[in-house]
Amino acid sequence: MPASTDPEADVRALRAEFPALQRLREGKPPIYLNNTCMTLRPQVVIDAIRRYYEDFPTCGGGRSDGTKRLHNWFQDELREHEAHARDAAAQLVNAHSADEIVWTRNASEALNIVAHGLALEPGDEILGSEREHNSNLVPWLEAERRLRERAGDPDLVVRRFFELREDGGFDLDLALAAITERTKVLAIGHASNLDGTVIPDEAIRTLAERVHAVGGVLVLDAAQSVPHRAVDVRSLGVDFLAWSIHKMCGPTGMGVLWGRYELLARLAPFVVGGDTIADTWQDRVEYKSPPGRFEAGLQNYAGIVGAAAAIDYITNRVGFDLIHARELALNARLTERLAPLQCDHFWLLGPEDPASRGGVITMASHSGALINAIERVGDETANIMVRRGMFCVNAYLHRRFDRTDSAKNNLRASVYFYNTLAECDAFADVVERVVQSPLDYLDDA
Repeated sequence: MPASTDPEADVRALRAEFPALQRLREGKPPIYLNNTCMTLRPQVVIDAIRRYYEDFPTCGGGRSDGTKRLHNWFQDELREHEAHARDAAAQLVNAHSADEIVWTRNASEALNIVAHGLALEPGDEILGSEREHNSNLVPWLEAERRLRERAGDPDLVVRRFFELREDGGFDLDLALAAITERTKVLAIGHASNLDGTVIPDEAIRTLAERVHAVGGVLVLDAAQSVPHRAVDVRSLGVDFLAWSIHKMCGPTGMGVLWGRYELLARLAPFVVGGDTIADTWQDRVEYKSPPGRFEAGLQNYAGIVGAAAAIDYITNRVGFDLIHARELALNARLTERLAPLQCDHFWLLGPEDPASRGGVITMASHSGALINAIERVGDETANIMVRRGMFCVNAYLHRRFDRTDSAKNNLRASVYFYNTLAECDAFADVVERVVQSPLDYLDDA
């Protein structure tokens, strides 16, 4: 979207394209500040999903058969739409080929495909940071369990982690020092869903070079980066990349795994049957080449069509420059309002500079009742939707904050391009009201 001299006018025009933002409850619109979990959808994406069900509601589509015509009216239209969507996803991350794009249900499934498919042996090690999303931790803990069983050693060390800075920021030296000759997988999150901190691209490139030098691969959890900034897999030098379409104005149940084709071709399929096979006999199976071998059964065709519309909307209608500028401005306003309120009641997680936290601001507290009160009052008085809990980074929060009895007491506000400064102020007003007179608002939760 071309920038104008009035950024708020640009945002008003975009907001008009989101049906959910036009709703009213008790005469007030929603204030949606839970975008790190899932974003809202514009009408153009909703229309694309409906178009599949109305115009070509069929299965198949020859998604792995290139440009071959199918001589079936609906299936041929589906094939064209699916091919367009896969091309769009490939272009989004600058893949070498659309055949490097695998449709999944979400980033979690994409990471599981890699963790289950890599040919790891006892003695190999898997490295990550101390703050990985459960979806980039648990699949590797399962890989550790399987390798321990194969080795007959319940104490075999497979999954290791490196520490972050005290404020949660990434430290390249600590990460590099943790890579050894046994490191076969480095699986890290590009951006944090807890506090928004991002690993710089140059650091990613350095890590890729180091892990490749010891014969390993770099797996990047990009669920919180692809929807917010340009991500170029060729420039970064990574080997696998996972993200979710529902975090970038697209449908639920849609994720993407990108992998270098030569690595995908060596990856053992995770879920098999259905359309993953080229042919079968009673005693053997021949799998398709990537990406088909990883896309078992009937797919979320409506989601695939919606994914293409979402990618087009984000890249062509909105643009990453606007997204970046809006997130910086909104987080700056939230920080300006909330930072002075920090006290014994709550504090902000992550680096002090809001520019280092993208579109995320997270409050932590000793008091779960206080966090609950802010969430409840925000919902009841201003239709504010934020997120309370551990945000699937339990291991990190337990390690860092169990000692202060605050690991579970977190409240996150996360913004996207359609949010406004007025919405940030409305949330800050609620926080200020509750923190200044907590006894007036606390309940038993």
